[in-house]
Amino acid sequence: MPGSEHTTGEAVPEVQAASEVECSYRWTGEFADPALEAGYLRASWTEAHSRLKALLIAIYVFVSWAAFDLVAMGFGWPFVLLTVARFAALGSTLLALKVFRTPDNRSAFMICAGVTQAIVCIVAPLSLMLGGVQFAAALLSIVVILFAFYVGVPSRLPVNLALSASLSLGFVAVTPFLTEVSLLTILEIGVLFMVVNAIGAELVRSANRLRRTGFLTLMRQQELYEQLKREVEVRQEAEQAVRATEESFQSIFYAAPLPISLVDPSTFRVMQANMAALALFGIDETEADGFDVREFFDEEDLPARLDRLVLGGRAGAPVEFCLKRRDGAVIWALVSAAVVSFHGRRALLIGIQDVTVRHKEAEALREARDQATAASRSKSEFLANMSHELRTPLNAIIGFSEALERELFGPVGNPRYREYAEDIHDSGVHLLSLINDILDLSKIEAGHFKLHEDETDLDHIVAAATRIVRHRAQQANIAIECRLPQPPLAVLVDERALKQVLINLVSNAVKFSPDGSLILVEANVTTQGLRISVADKGVGIAPEDIPRALTPFTQLDGSLSRAHEGTGLGLPLAKHLTELHDGKLFIESAVDVGTTVYVDLPLSRVVGHAEQKQAIV
Repeated sequence: MPGSEHTTGEAVPEVQAASEVECSYRWTGEFADPALEAGYLRASWTEAHSRLKALLIAIYVFVSWAAFDLVAMGFGWPFVLLTVARFAALGSTLLALKVFRTPDNRSAFMICAGVTQAIVCIVAPLSLMLGGVQFAAALLSIVVILFAFYVGVPSRLPVNLALSASLSLGFVAVTPFLTEVSLLTILEIGVLFMVVNAIGAELVRSANRLRRTGFLTLMRQQELYEQLKREVEVRQEAEQAVRATEESFQSIFYAAPLPISLVDPSTFRVMQANMAALALFGIDETEADGFDVREFFDEEDLPARLDRLVLGGRAGAPVEFCLKRRDGAVIWALVSAAVVSFHGRRALLIGIQDVTVRHKEAEALREARDQATAASRSKSEFLANMSHELRTPLNAIIGFSEALERELFGPVGNPRYREYAEDIHDSGVHLLSLINDILDLSKIEAGHFKLHEDETDLDHIVAAATRIVRHRAQQANIAIECRLPQPPLAVLVDERALKQVLINLVSNAVKFSPDGSLILVEANVTTQGLRISVADKGVGIAPEDIPRALTPFTQLDGSLSRAHEGTGLGLPLAKHLTELHDGKLFIESAVDVGTTVYVDLPLSRVVGHAEQKQAIV
């Protein structure tokens, strides 16, 4: 039975898990936890098998007792039946030992053991009775059998107790056939067997509990051993990993192409440096050990900057330093630092990136930018000054040519002189317009252009602008149509600047529109502001060329034989003037379809814009 089996040290996971909690026992001394009991039975299987095998000697003795039966009874049916029963007990025992040899066959094994016990319980009293054995010998035989049941047979205590009680009652029943005894003696024999069975049951129960306690102790020791083994393995793996990490660190450290060094953070003396660091500062490996790295820094506030570098944490942001090599050469470097543990000591891992070339390039770029800015400013100032100088004689040329053209002081005689004067006048006006554009653009770029804002009617500005270019449009049979809000809008703008914007846009539209086409000038107030648009059905602009069209002095048709005159200042100047009014100018165009230029001004430019916004909503 389980209570009488000893452990073999064979552990199972269920038992290990169950042994971690406090165990309770049944009255038989077995574990109350079924899983724990099953684990114990499985672990103690070898001993249970060995105990039944040791009991086989007693079974052979039991079978050989048939010789005494033959002498006492003679050869007859009682002898034959008892002998067959004895061999059946032997067969049941051999079946259990030879066939059911694994823990998985435990149930069949225990059934065979129980059958053997039952046969013994039946055969023993009958053999003693029929063989006429003396009472004392018979009583001793029964006591020996009971001892064998409780000590040797590995059945469970309830089975053993039931079979032992049955054997005791059977012997009491056959006692009158063995000898003449009184009823009192029979009672005394019954009490004797009760005491024997009680002692046997208590011995088994105590043995069961002691063995299971030892089993638990063994399991706990095994668990502690496994835990200790795992901890040792983990520690060995950790030590191997540390060694591998140190070896990898040393390999990477020395082979790294960037300068790296390990520095004592308290003294700033070098603990270790790679070849790239030694080469950067021009020192050899023998000089590096214990070298104070502060000697390389060419900084006035070095202590504060080094403190900031150290306090930057494990991965502080790189700090730019000016460093000095051993040969006196100055280099610029980005220095980063991280706190690490090196051979059990706190160390500062310093990485250095030489940015001297980049620093020089940045300085050169700054100087080039400053020079370009100064050159642009000089150019704008030169253009502004030259424009002023050119306008004075040009105004005289325009005035004198106009006087000759109109013959204000009398006829000039030959009509060709009038034609020449007209050409001189037209060329002067064109040149004056160009100079004015250059002057305005240079003022804007130099930041000297000031808006003179005042309230004026939008209709007046549009009419003035279209009137200037209408004569040229009529010559090309091009109609100009204006669609303006009603009632007329009052706007807060620089009248001359906004008119210049519209003149440039409408002039461009006339220049690039085919004869007989229509140019539409339209204005609308939206929730975002005032939108003025100039649309034509001309040659159009490819979308990728629109940014170029807004660049000063750029002609999309760059050939010397281009079909349209101009300097490429109209759209750029219109864009700058619009932006000075806090507005935006953008173009929508497609080749051979036409172009629409939009001028968007903020709603604050519309006088009474709050009322306009409410009206729109």
